[in-house]
Amino acid sequence: MEKQSRARDIQMLFRVTPQEKELIREKMRLLHMTNMRAYMRQMAIKGYIVDTDFSELKNLAAELQKITVNIRQILKHVDCMGEAYAADAEEIRLKLDECWDMQRQLFKEAIRISKA
Repeated sequence: MEKQSRARDIQMLFRVTPQEKELIREKMRLLHMTNMRAYMRQMAIKGYIVDTDFSELKNLAAELQKITVNIRQILKHVDCMGEAYAADAEEIRLKLDECWDMQRQLFKEAIRISKA
């Protein structure tokens, strides 16, 4: 049975003192990282790691979801009222879709920036 080839098949080793190890661990904690290999690889390749906090974007998405639910409930009632409100309801739907598109673009841009 053959071994599967690894994407990273070259191993690099180096030694540190206990104090240096603790300093590395502390820097990892500050960046909310738990994977030593990923941390060391990023530091060796990029020389820095950007700590991105997406909590505000996640809160924004949650609030947008709540607004969407409320608007959809309103639209459901509007649809029951007949044709007089159909154009207004469609405009609201389109604006809501635009909001979600903007939110998706915001997330994509934030992820792109965090990976730079």
